Amino acid sequence: MMREPRQNSEALYMRLARSDVALFRFLLEAWEGVALFTSLGTDAAGRETLLLRFAPGMRAEVLEFVEAARTEFPLELLPAAPQGRAAQPHGGRP
Repeated sequence: MMREPRQNSEALYMRLARSDVALFRFLLEAWEGVALFTSLGTDAAGRETLLLRFAPGMRAEVLEFVEAARTEFPLELLPAAPQGRAAQPHGGRP
């Protein structure tokens, strides 16, 4: 019998220039499995909103990554999900 995957993860929302998304991805991959991200779209100012998902207990490492990324480009952590963009649980359906 196949077990259902766990559906708990933590999330951070952030905003950065669309032109910095490729570098963000490269840097995140260099941190080997700290988190995964999904783009939630671009605003009128050309800023991309990202949803960063990570395992419970990894918040300190993720925040360390965010601070390191901020040395490369401006990155804004959002206090909550942008309006109309609440995260679905991992594996969830809208």
